[in-house]
Amino acid sequence: MSTLNKKIDILTILYKNLQTGQPQLVPSSTIAGEMNLNHKELHQLLKSMEGMGVIETDPDLQFNLITAKGVTWLNQQNPEIR
Repeated sequence: MSTLNKKIDILTILYKNLQTGQPQLVPSSTIAGEMNLNHKELHQLLKSMEGMGVIETDPDLQFNLITAKGVTWLNQQNPEIR
């Protein structure tokens, strides 16, 4: 799977979290499990995505949230998400 597709999948997981009645921070372990990624690879992706401004994450890369910019970027990459 390409890096772009992995980023889209991560954002999709975080976006779906927004659709719940009370969105919560999404643990990196949940994302890694759903995507079958090791933590090292996931952390590299999260750092890159935080640098892009599409997610917010804590300093330890343990909890994540999609940003408004992330929702916009996701919709541009994958318009059928909504």
